[in-house]
Amino acid sequence: MQTATAPIFPVHDIVPREGSACGSFLVVEDIDDRAAFRSPHRHAFTQLVLVEAGSGIHRIDFSPVPIRAGEVHLLAPGQVHEWCADPGLRCTAVMFSEDVLDSVGALPDRMHELLLLGAAPLAPSEAAADRLRRLVDALREAGSPGGTRHLLAALLHECAEAIPQADAPSARSPLTRAFLREVLRAPDASQTVSSCARALGVTTGYLAEQVAADTGTTPGRILRTAVAREAQRLLGGTALSAAQISFRLGFTEASYFSRFFRREVGCTPTEYRDLGLRGENPPRKDRHAS
Repeated sequence: MQTATAPIFPVHDIVPREGSACGSFLVVEDIDDRAAFRSPHRHAFTQLVLVEAGSGIHRIDFSPVPIRAGEVHLLAPGQVHEWCADPGLRCTAVMFSEDVLDSVGALPDRMHELLLLGAAPLAPSEAAADRLRRLVDALREAGSPGGTRHLLAALLHECAEAIPQADAPSARSPLTRAFLREVLRAPDASQTVSSCARALGVTTGYLAEQVAADTGTTPGRILRTAVAREAQRLLGGTALSAAQISFRLGFTEASYFSRFFRREVGCTPTEYRDLGLRGENPPRKDRHAS
């Protein structure tokens, strides 16, 4: 029996532009049909794509999303995607790690859900699309981390406002909303789909079916993503040791936490913290922006 030694899908990381005022955590970049990556891959960051022109298909988690000018595609870390664009594609991509927003303050649940789940396509109004472009232009020129964070929060607010009413958090089933609130409130590795289903008074199968229907992904993936994000926040924003973070997040052994973190993020907790303190990116097999 063979043991896999590399991810099935390459994990791409942010490559910061030299001299960027935003540092390594946020990049604004143009994408065209030549630069768009055409094989399936994942991102280790959040990518917000504003489509300026073009047509074709953007496959996100293997579902075809039509490419239309004026729409926004927001990809959460871990989603598999590939561009199948026709000639003439022109997009602007804002790529960032979630910790950029840590000092902004409490974010609404719908913005946390965008970061956790992604959303595509979003079709903002003409006026909202114009505001999005102005915010992206301002991000390109941002001269301070504080300004960058607040511009990004405003950008995500506009995206949240563009969520179709049928897909808005308020339109999801009460069960899915309760599940997401619990996951976002206190990410914990001891949580399983089965334990969440018991707490919510439903069967595991029914919870999985309802969450998939409402969000397009599995409750297991949502649980793993939430724990990985919380681990990144604690590593980057506290002096807690990896062992302390492991205990805080409900892992029974620090070694289990380390293996989980490497699988989900691409490096060990210690490497993540050390590289973050030096302003560097965690190592990746592939480092592309699109």
